[in-house]
Amino acid sequence: MDRKNIPIEIICESIASLIFLLDREKNIIEVIGKLENYGLKKEDIIGKNIKNLPIFKDEEIENLFNFKDKINKLELKIGEQKRYAIAKLIELKEEYSKYLVVFHDITEEELLKIRLEEEEEILYEWENLAEKSVAGIYMYDQDFRFIYVNDAACEIFGRPKDKIIGEKIFEFIYEDDRNLIKELAEKRFSGQIESASLNLRVKRPNGEIRYCYVAGRVGKYKGKKIIIGTGIDITERVKLEEKLKEEAKLLEETLNGTINALAKVVEIRDPYTSGHQLSVSILSEHIAREIGLKEKEIREIVWASLLHDIGKISVPSELLILPRKLTPIEFSIVKTHPIVAYNILKVIPQFEKISQIVLQHHERLDGSGYPRGIKGNEILKEARIISVCDVVDAMITHRPYRPALTLDEALNEIYINRGIKYDEEVVNICIDLLKKKGLSFK
Repeated sequence: MDRKNIPIEIICESIASLIFLLDREKNIIEVIGKLENYGLKKEDIIGKNIKNLPIFKDEEIENLFNFKDKINKLELKIGEQKRYAIAKLIELKEEYSKYLVVFHDITEEELLKIRLEEEEEILYEWENLAEKSVAGIYMYDQDFRFIYVNDAACEIFGRPKDKIIGEKIFEFIYEDDRNLIKELAEKRFSGQIESASLNLRVKRPNGEIRYCYVAGRVGKYKGKKIIIGTGIDITERVKLEEKLKEEAKLLEETLNGTINALAKVVEIRDPYTSGHQLSVSILSEHIAREIGLKEKEIREIVWASLLHDIGKISVPSELLILPRKLTPIEFSIVKTHPIVAYNILKVIPQFEKISQIVLQHHERLDGSGYPRGIKGNEILKEARIISVCDVVDAMITHRPYRPALTLDEALNEIYINRGIKYDEEVVNICIDLLKKKGLSFK
């Protein structure tokens, strides 16, 4: 799906009043919303760090990044005017390497809450303010019956006021969310907590499910405890997030398909190594999981394994199928394939590390490897995993110049060279997987 086809109006109207797209350094890439409400101009803030905008406090912006995906309350200063907002920072998928910060002005609601704490009998003024709010505002008593809703709340629930006021709140909430709502309400009424916020699902009369972010706190009305809260319909945002997830999944599937296709290019030129890259990727993934690497690192290892010999497309095919050992000159040509692979892969976005892993997969701890002869911890852990798997699979596979060795012979080779040429931890796990646990990776 082309992101240009996503209506910006939907985002502006449904998610919040102001949205910032930031890069990893917290610099503003794009902004959506009515900046004039905040005394800002788009051309003055693009490229600036969000911490440098005069309307925000440094510590509140830091809290956004320290508590990602949490709703934060902010106090804004616009000239001499003080305003309030709720904000949430969303870290986009790793492929995007950006942040989305959503701000929603709750000044009217916040001022209303302050006044409710100071004075109980302000119903007329309160309703006058509440009815102007774009967010849904509601009140319910200890019997869980609505005693007030504004027009925005009626729109969320899909019902007129006379069908809401006096009814129990659970009639309007999706069944699976009712117990949580009840539990949080009881804690507020009993004094265990003062306020609570969450995402919930609202069920309309026609069966339609709407997603809503609500925040409420305990207060008093006519001498009785009530819960007053605000709600924002976030259905379009939820749908957008789902679409982005689908796009990311499709992108990854496409990338996986492309990587496998590239891997087969080498196999077509060198039929004797058919399946080699796939076997290396399977064994590498198992070892990476045993070591406890993160999912992102494991994915990079799998992709690097599938592409580690792609550079052989530059090697004359006759050298790949010679029924004898290569001469030093011939071998020097073959040894260029990691560099060729690196030059191919480094231009792919987000493949910087993968290209480095592929470049290093023939390096050895003692510096005897190629193409750069680097040593020890200079070699990426991922490359050290692939190098062991590459050696094992190559040794137990038939080659034009020699028959296949046994698994025991291959494992003995890496065992006697552990800590010398090969990473000791990787060797131990590899032997354990293949001998004790009987892993089949071919």
